Amino acid sequence: GAKIARKVAPRLGLNQEDSETVEWLVRHHLLMSDVAQKRDLSDPRTIRDFAKRVKSRKRLDLLTVLTVCDIRGVGPNVWNNWKATLLRKLHSETAMALEHGLEAVNREQRTDEAKRALREVLEADDGWDKAQIRAELGRHYPPYWQALATVNHEIFARLLRDLGDDEIRIDLHPDDDHDATRVSFALADHPGIFSRLSGALALVGANVVDARTYTSKDGYATAVFWVQDAEGHPYEASKLTRLRGMIEKTLKGEVVAREALKDRDKLKKREREFKFPTHITIDNEGSDIYTIIEVDTRDRPGLLYDLTRALASNNISISSAVIATYGAQVVDSFYVKDMFGLKLHSKPRQEALEKKLMDAIASGAKRAGN
Repeated sequence: GAKIARKVAPRLGLNQEDSETVEWLVRHHLLMSDVAQKRDLSDPRTIRDFAKRVKSRKRLDLLTVLTVCDIRGVGPNVWNNWKATLLRKLHSETAMALEHGLEAVNREQRTDEAKRALREVLEADDGWDKAQIRAELGRHYPPYWQALATVNHEIFARLLRDLGDDEIRIDLHPDDDHDATRVSFALADHPGIFSRLSGALALVGANVVDARTYTSKDGYATAVFWVQDAEGHPYEASKLTRLRGMIEKTLKGEVVAREALKDRDKLKKREREFKFPTHITIDNEGSDIYTIIEVDTRDRPGLLYDLTRALASNNISISSAVIATYGAQVVDSFYVKDMFGLKLHSKPRQEALEKKLMDAIASGAKRAGN
């Protein structure tokens, strides 16, 4: 396509500069869509690397228009608020980096702005005194402040307040920007918590479209999942009470997710013929502090639970999961560290982990096909 554009653009009357721009746009027409849907946009490295490839505000604007038209042209119901929100965020932050320098995209600045925003919200609430606000602002690590919006910080502040060690608190709320239902959890942290929560959501038939999880300095897990129903829509308000009840039962151990899912993660008969090869990449360059594990495979119910369970059993800590679904194909990207809080640099360790993930996918696919 780029080679054709190089020949055709001058014949259509475009000058050399515009012809080169058209060629670049054609060559990189999937770049913005891939970054927006497969990478963590709260990671400054993601924005900096994207800005380096785009190079100019003109290209950024044109690529944004092309990406929106490309997605909308695929077919009905492919475009939604969530994709619009992702592209809008990637465009605005990249524009800032291009106009004010790549150093403008830094973690410290984001952290300070997020804390200031939450302080203003809590100070406006008579139920919070200065000591409580100071404690809440001091209990989280920088990635928590950089990745979540103020509304998420406010929800977690209320969920964490006087939370007992054996208590699980849940907040369910529609999120129009995500075209999804936001499910926030606060509970004492322990290994495999992300997998446990993923299993609970899979059991109630919730389709996870995005997720973040963090551990506070005082040992509490704060996790937020954006989920949709089987039709790809936010849950109706009338169903939220039942959804909460099922999630609570699973988290309390009254229902064992792995066993209960055996009869629920079957593929529909008409969907079984869609075949996609599985590709797994392990990237230590795409983030300054995390290893990115990208799994490209056939989508099915319970897949996220199987993948996160395999990671947890290998002592891998998941900070965030970015889920991109393309019909029957899915790309799950996990931002992870090892049990010591370091990237996964060991090649043998990477190869062993890749094999475990492939085994989890294969065994789950066999079960779903049966």
